[in-house]
Amino acid sequence: MARNLGMAVLWAGLIAASPGHAQTATTTTTENFAIREGFAFPDGNPPRILVFRPEVKVGEQTTAGLFQINAVWHATAKAELTQALMQAGKARNVEMLLHEDMVEAEGADLAEHRALYRLVVGTIIRHKLFGKDPLPSKVGRFDWSLGSGVARIAPAAHADYGLFLLSQDSFESAGRRAAKLVASLMGAGAARGSHFGYAGLVDLKNGDILWLNVDLKATGDVRTAEGAAQRIEQLLNGFPGRAVVGSTAP
Repeated sequence: MARNLGMAVLWAGLIAASPGHAQTATTTTTENFAIREGFAFPDGNPPRILVFRPEVKVGEQTTAGLFQINAVWHATAKAELTQALMQAGKARNVEMLLHEDMVEAEGADLAEHRALYRLVVGTIIRHKLFGKDPLPSKVGRFDWSLGSGVARIAPAAHADYGLFLLSQDSFESAGRRAAKLVASLMGAGAARGSHFGYAGLVDLKNGDILWLNVDLKATGDVRTAEGAAQRIEQLLNGFPGRAVVGSTAP
């Protein structure tokens, strides 16, 4: 129930997102990120980040315009994106640990907080990053949290932060392309396949969301190593840096 509610609110936020009304400075109108005021990784040892299993969905947009998972594409993209993410962590001098093997209790805690995270991200998308109706209590602020319960997720990993990542791609099928051609000849338009995702960093001590980046029109074919690397770089736009000794964090 919580998972379905979380997904519903997330999709509602994505649908309601208006690219022309981004609330914070970014490079494009279809991509936006925000970072908690004053946050930067401490100087010294590489930060230890627990990467929760990325949510990856890859499939076809059928002739009727419906999304249908392609198992082979899905498996390939998941492996390529995971590999690209780990490589991106090394390039940023960040220690990333994959959270795959878990006990039942940890799995339940993760499922609960993943659903909560979707709820919060949907709210941030709608009211902060792209929406036209900012919450009065959040104007000029980025201070959402999942609560201290996140500390129960994989405590043995001794990670400082957790990373959530979602990537969804809908490629047009041959039937869909043919239907679009017929529609164009008749003067009608048809929606193209969608490619979007987000990545977010959470403090595993208190649940604070420290950084979030959302891309509504991502590029790169995630079924290939090159395309997956391109997607990861897009989703990590604005990723926090290190604190500069003797100065305040951005």
